[in-house]
Amino acid sequence: MEPITSLTVLLCTYNRAGQLRETLAALAAARQPDGCAVEVIVVDNNSSDDTPDVVRQAAADAPWPVRYALEPSQGKSFALNHGLILARGDVLALTDDDVLPAADWLVRIVEAFRAQDIQFVFGKVLPRWEVPPPPELLTIAARDIWGPLALVDYGDEPAEYHAKTFGRQRLPIGANLAVRRAAIERIGGWRTDLGKLDNSLIAGEDHELCVRLYRAGLYRGLYDPENVVRHFVPAARLERAYFRRWFYWHGRTMARMANAVYLDLDLASVPYVARVPRFLYRELLQQAYRWARRAGRHDALALLGEEVRLIEYVGFFAESWRRPSRGDRQLPETGRLTLGHASRPTD
Repeated sequence: MEPITSLTVLLCTYNRAGQLRETLAALAAARQPDGCAVEVIVVDNNSSDDTPDVVRQAAADAPWPVRYALEPSQGKSFALNHGLILARGDVLALTDDDVLPAADWLVRIVEAFRAQDIQFVFGKVLPRWEVPPPPELLTIAARDIWGPLALVDYGDEPAEYHAKTFGRQRLPIGANLAVRRAAIERIGGWRTDLGKLDNSLIAGEDHELCVRLYRAGLYRGLYDPENVVRHFVPAARLERAYFRRWFYWHGRTMARMANAVYLDLDLASVPYVARVPRFLYRELLQQAYRWARRAGRHDALALLGEEVRLIEYVGFFAESWRRPSRGDRQLPETGRLTLGHASRPTD
């Protein structure tokens, strides 16, 4: 088990200077782990607001180095790969520019890595609501469609993640995820056709990264329920229109990373009809039937769940039809570290 003596907080941002200021202030107030150097890297993904000034001010007030980098290629994975190249820490602690980490966030991350032979640790992502949410959205049943809210609450008991449990446990998201830097470098970084590409809702970079950790024999992690951050949820994300839009783009995301979604299938050999795996037509019809059956009942949450899952299939089909050939659907299983303009700094 490699010792942990340094940690890099890697934070990508785009035109959220006001919220970024709050995130950096919360980080500055966090406790520093014993015997562990901390640095913060903020990768500006081509913002047009006063993000550079916010980072400059935070750097002047922070108890550890806060460094700014500009990544002009639009897409979160481009920004993450840029930060990966610049990072010095043994561990990368990932969070977002609208998140407030708890005071013990860094300490719990380092303690987890020092206590167990793991490659990643993650915890809860709890909400900071801009407006009170509908009560039904806070129920356990609603957690199946929490994707648009970017929240994580997998209960109050710690859980180990390893190869034998892969596929049976919900995965982490990048708002509260720490990974050994060597593991991410070994699998090639983040795939740059995923991750808020060109201001779209294409995502999936965290899920796909976990799949490659699994395939590389590096899938050993921990869910720590006491490791908490709080994520700002704007009022717009509570609207049905946003849920529909998010699930449509999630379907398009799954089409891009189909090899990481259907792990037990060889998608190069299954039958295709109009550029879509044939078995998905059956699944689409089954989902349409489930939605139609719910339509006559008085359960708005259940109906919304079936509706957005149907929309997800629509997104998958739309992305598949957009791609010109089967070969383009079989995307690389490694990241694309092609940032020739960025180099690791010398100590």
